[in-house]
Amino acid sequence: MAGQGPTLTLQDIADLARVRRPVVSMWRNRPRVRGLHVPFPAPVEVSGGMERFRREDIVEWLERTGRGNNTEANLDAPALSVPDDVPLDELVTWLCLAALTGQELAETTAGQRITLARGVDPDDRVLLREVEASTPAVCTLRFIDDLVEASYGPREALDRLEQGRAARTLGTRDLTSEAVDLIHAVAEACALHLAPEGVPLVHVGPASSVTLALADTFTHLVVPGDTPDLRGIRRRAAIREIEAVNDAAGPGVRVLSAIGRPADEVLDLVDNLVLDLGEGELAVVIGPAGVLCDELQGEQERHRAQTLRSESLAVALRLPRGMWREAHRQALGLWVCAAGGFTGQPLVADLAAFTRDELDLGDLASDVTGALAATRGRAFRYLRPHDLPPILSARAVVVPRGVRALRLATTEIERHLAVINTATLVTSEPIQPFDVLAERAPGAMLLRRRSLGELKNLGHVRVLRGSRIDHSHDNPAGSVTVLSATEPHGTARLDPFDAARLYPRAVRTDPGDVVFAGRPRPIARVDDHGGSLVASPSKILRISSQAGIGPHAVAAIINRLPNEPTEWQTWSVPILDTSEVERLEEALLAAENHETTLRRHLDATRDLVTAMIDGVAAGAVTLATRTTQ
Repeated sequence: MAGQGPTLTLQDIADLARVRRPVVSMWRNRPRVRGLHVPFPAPVEVSGGMERFRREDIVEWLERTGRGNNTEANLDAPALSVPDDVPLDELVTWLCLAALTGQELAETTAGQRITLARGVDPDDRVLLREVEASTPAVCTLRFIDDLVEASYGPREALDRLEQGRAARTLGTRDLTSEAVDLIHAVAEACALHLAPEGVPLVHVGPASSVTLALADTFTHLVVPGDTPDLRGIRRRAAIREIEAVNDAAGPGVRVLSAIGRPADEVLDLVDNLVLDLGEGELAVVIGPAGVLCDELQGEQERHRAQTLRSESLAVALRLPRGMWREAHRQALGLWVCAAGGFTGQPLVADLAAFTRDELDLGDLASDVTGALAATRGRAFRYLRPHDLPPILSARAVVVPRGVRALRLATTEIERHLAVINTATLVTSEPIQPFDVLAERAPGAMLLRRRSLGELKNLGHVRVLRGSRIDHSHDNPAGSVTVLSATEPHGTARLDPFDAARLYPRAVRTDPGDVVFAGRPRPIARVDDHGGSLVASPSKILRISSQAGIGPHAVAAIINRLPNEPTEWQTWSVPILDTSEVERLEEALLAAENHETTLRRHLDATRDLVTAMIDGVAAGAVTLATRTTQ
């Protein structure tokens, strides 16, 4: 990078322009922009299998073409030119020094940087030894200065750093924002249970992203120990202006993230955490559901059972899939633990059994608070008691799939009864039998078929275009129906005065017109009443009495064509005698009415089945036993 100046990868360019990565590849293949030939800049080198582009060339190209969604690309670009082969932790160290001192680092000497570090970290708890041992390149320090200048503050600078190229080289991905919000709600409920005025958050384990995401709402962050990982957490906390101390003055909430760890390591971490919990302390554990919630076997099952026998598990949750970006199909589990002997009946829930609309983090936090307060008499929205002995039995699960809170009988008895009675009004109607009398046709006749294109050329059918209808003109009380081949009940209704004023050139249907469409598949319906507008792309097929085929027969033939788009001119129909046309149309109309009745009964039956299940499950209704005389 020193010879060519700061560079950007294709992903960096996508981040700079605020577009998806494939968009940048499309830009490279389309050099014409608004009629001008503006080729994409050529790469200046290939490193690690990735092409690198000069930062100044990319910024100039974005300004000339106006492409992308970032009008301040020239200001953001310096923050993306991460120097190669510099570890993320080293960059965080220099960012921490710049944030704590407020000094630019590019023009400083090694001695000056050590003096600055000693001034802000005299006890060597955060970065002093790292600064003393490091000999950074000038381009690394200049990048940190540019990063700070391009960001709205140290916190945003750290976010840019941990979402950029340096973090991508580690190949790790964090939790989604939905997962962080859920863990945050549970941790806050734990803190509220301990002390409404605030408690400390205690970091446990190697991972830091979850702890730092939760720390803002706690009084301070406790990071005991002096390992390189723990010092890295303190540096990130300092950049985020979070107070980090070595020891907690009182009971706090401990957070352990064991995501991505082997099962045996997860069990060891959880067991050690439970054993170390002091009186009045709570712990939130996030890890793989396969270890925390599902069935285990052999030594792993015995190890987990030994931890659970301390009766420290208060709440166990199975989270929906997709909350961990590293493995979106792997579900996570969450435990809330207290000191030993807390309860022999933990409360559990499978949050994957709830839809997004059903899952309310405020109600979940309320459930957790109730579980910690041991108020078993209250009604829970999500949590359900689960006795500890069955959990400790062989091949048992901690959180059964789909488990959710028991629901009290509903008070909406009349609503459930009304839904059931409304459905039975339809299903109890007798269905008239539909029969067709058929007999052998006299003599033999020559079978003839013509395409709709042929019939149009002969003048036996006309095809009229539909009209573009603005649905903002819809008036539910209007008497003019807007028909579409794909909508059985029409797409809208218009007031007749509005229809005449707004769509004076629109064609109205005549009784017996066929409304049809050829895409995405051939489909048609007959307008037996007429006077309707037709919404494009649907068309009107108007059939004359000389066509030798009736509208219901044509619609039935169209609806039975192969399920793929075709041209209407190629659709073939039989040509019948006039007497046969009338009798066939009468029979087809009767068959259509019979089919409509059957569909109405089927829809009502489906509604009735759902209403019976919901009503009985809610405790609102009971089904009477029919007696036979």
